Amino acid sequence: MTVSMPPDLDAFIHQAVATGMYESEEAVIVAGLRLLQDRSRRLEELRDELRPALEELDRGEGKPLDIEDVIRRGHERLASEKSKGN
Repeated sequence: MTVSMPPDLDAFIHQAVATGMYESEEAVIVAGLRLLQDRSRRLEELRDELRPALEELDRGEGKPLDIEDVIRRGHERLASEKSKGN
């Protein structure tokens, strides 16, 4: 496969290899694609989480939000994600 890069990305790739951060240009591109793949996966997970609530709203079954509960669950999720990263 042959890929053409805009000059700024080409320079970024060469710099990443030159600094020893990556062993090859291919490794830089693979790392970037892995990040894009992970981002897409996480976005789909968020959509899956939101889908039931959106369907409820479409049926007119919306419920008032308890902001304190939303904040608590957000903190719990953030703590869970941080613990997975360690």
